[in-house]
Amino acid sequence: MQQGQQSATELQLLRDGKWVAQRYPAQHITLSWYLSRPGMIQPTRHFEQYQRSIEYAAGEVVHGKKETDWDYRNQLVSQSLLSKLQLVSESGAGCELQQTFRGQIAAQPVTLVWHPKLNLLRSLQIGEQQPKRWTLQTVSFDPSQVVAHHQWLDSFQTTDYADIGDDHSDPFLTKMVRQGFIEHGHDGFYSADEAHSHE
Repeated sequence: MQQGQQSATELQLLRDGKWVAQRYPAQHITLSWYLSRPGMIQPTRHFEQYQRSIEYAAGEVVHGKKETDWDYRNQLVSQSLLSKLQLVSESGAGCELQQTFRGQIAAQPVTLVWHPKLNLLRSLQIGEQQPKRWTLQTVSFDPSQVVAHHQWLDSFQTTDYADIGDDHSDPFLTKMVRQGFIEHGHDGFYSADEAHSHE
């Protein structure tokens, strides 16, 4: 998916049953979630350039938020958001069926195009004057790509978030703490040159 024309950010969504990942190739970051049971989601942040991961306990508060909405992570949009919008049209059939929803969220007009058979967002526009847009670029049904990426991430050295304060000799953890990524309540991404940007 790519956001708007002002700035574009590539997002790759990888889904494999109870595991889902959102990969940001330009930032060399993958965020993944594992659904251990309904309402219990275990987040992990993977720093590709360092081949390191930080794993959080299921139900743990990460950057001020407890992960409980699996649909939001697995589909890029929550069922609660879809239920607040009105279905205005449908086109196509079967796997090609697309539904267009419209409504207002936080006083902003929203248009969302949805693939119900794939449980996948096709496009999303929020606002009118300077709208934010997300658009699905491609879909792959090749499970080997997802499995290969998942296995690659699993090969990274993983640190449990609860153990971070115990090890002051690890340069990677020291760098993440110094940058504020681990301790502060913001959610952002780091580029290879360590520049920080928010979504």
